[in-house]
Amino acid sequence: MYRKNMSEIMIENRLKWLWVTFTLLIALLWAPHAAWPETDLMEEKVPEALNPAFKHLLALTGPDGDQEFKPEIIDGLFNFIVASKEGSRLYYADGALDGTSAYNEITLDKGLTDILKLSFNPEMPSFLMNPSSVRLSYWSESNNPPKLWNNIDGVDGPVIVKGREIMENTPDIHTGAYYRYELDRTLILMKHNGNNVLISLGNQTGVSNVGKKGVVLGADTDWTYLYSDKKGLNKTGLGWIRSYMYDSFSIIVYYETQGETRQVKCGAFKWLDAGWNKINMVKKHHIYKGLQRFGQTYKSIAENPSLPDVAVMTRYFSKIKAMEMEELQQLNRSYLKSIRERYADDKSLSSRWVTDLLKDEQVEKMDRYELSSVLMLEYFKNVLGKPHHLDLAMH
Repeated sequence: MYRKNMSEIMIENRLKWLWVTFTLLIALLWAPHAAWPETDLMEEKVPEALNPAFKHLLALTGPDGDQEFKPEIIDGLFNFIVASKEGSRLYYADGALDGTSAYNEITLDKGLTDILKLSFNPEMPSFLMNPSSVRLSYWSESNNPPKLWNNIDGVDGPVIVKGREIMENTPDIHTGAYYRYELDRTLILMKHNGNNVLISLGNQTGVSNVGKKGVVLGADTDWTYLYSDKKGLNKTGLGWIRSYMYDSFSIIVYYETQGETRQVKCGAFKWLDAGWNKINMVKKHHIYKGLQRFGQTYKSIAENPSLPDVAVMTRYFSKIKAMEMEELQQLNRSYLKSIRERYADDKSLSSRWVTDLLKDEQVEKMDRYELSSVLMLEYFKNVLGKPHHLDLAMH
């Protein structure tokens, strides 16, 4: 049997240490979606008494999630969400479930019926309420969610809806990476102390597709993004990295309170394991900033005075869904032409592979969901008074 000499062993050990050092360097330079600078908030772990609630809700998701729902287990979770909190805290629940975690909340000047019609409506594309984070999302056609607002006034026992959702997020501001993955989605409409509540659970079903390169054009609040088929990160020197979302789980509670006006307290917990080479590179402040981005965008849309009536929007979105592929492609070519003209001097378009994304041929590579999502978002930006590339509201 061949035995390594001392020189070979020393070289091998040095290579191992070099590889470990390189891996740590990558971990410091790169973080997945929501790669944001650290916050100056003091971190505070939520009470461990909430752990049974987290585990119970996780057990309700997925094809094997047939466990009986027991509202009394999550009573403390509701109390935590509606309670006043220190504004300078980053709350988290690490250790309760796998992955790094964070929590964020917002208050919406809307009733829960309005929220259900906007975000959980089979005739409304759900990604439009979160266009800074989600490119497209849709339930499998066999189990589209019902119109839950029809149950809200007469809800007695919990109404539970389950399905599978396909999700693709937008390019990260810093790394340019975006991912497609699937979620087991569970919705629970119920009452708590006489108040209407919706719980939205999303449990990732497997490892995401490998991260691909995307581009954020202009300000992130303009919601203008480009998507390529190139694997890796859109960051100098790190384009070769193959990154993934390994696992994620989210709990979003929409808790309606009734005072002089109806409001909804929206509290969101998220656990995330993502990175490279099976190393979780996510930090609590990454998730917190991502939840903050979600909350601020959601609130700005839901409370926008220019937001049309849901019936008006659903009629328009139905027209887009009914378009022939040729019409979808032609409108998307016009969209790319507008981007080429508006961002002609933008340094984001300096790379060859990026300029290729603006060629008319690019639309031939897009499926119906991708083509439709562009038009729906352009219509949405138009009616909200934001910069847009197509006058679809008038088309």
